[in-house]
Amino acid sequence: MRPAPLLAALVLAAAWPAASQPMAPMLTVKEVMKHVVNPAAETFWKGSGSVTTEDGVEERAPTTDAAWDALVNAAAVVLEGGVILKAPGQGPPDPEWQRFSQQLADAGALGMAAARAKDEDKVFEAGGEVYNACYACHAKYIPRPANSLWKQP
Repeated sequence: MRPAPLLAALVLAAAWPAASQPMAPMLTVKEVMKHVVNPAAETFWKGSGSVTTEDGVEERAPTTDAAWDALVNAAAVVLEGGVILKAPGQGPPDPEWQRFSQQLADAGALGMAAARAKDEDKVFEAGGEVYNACYACHAKYIPRPANSLWKQP
């Protein structure tokens, strides 16, 4: 005899408590940046704006539904990367870290909306927001040598 749906749901619910507890981060911040955020941000940026070369101007906006979907996916990963970086145990216990992580997540959400709408200008703007989130965080948390050409703001 099959258990009633309510009984089956109660049995499953009783088995979930251990699994529903927050997980500790599995990757370090550097690994999240290397394997999650950076590749997704680079993919997103490659789908917006234009590049001027010796051969002329190359428009980088997607021209197919699949390419637009790839931008949506990249922006989703950027968004979730911000969420991961905001999780307890990731980064310093610092309100600015939380703010920068949220800024990255928000930029990813803007990118998803822009790519879903297939709005080239909004995708470019969202890419700028991703860059601004990255730059602000790196300016504070990644020390540069005194002779670096890159200067702290």
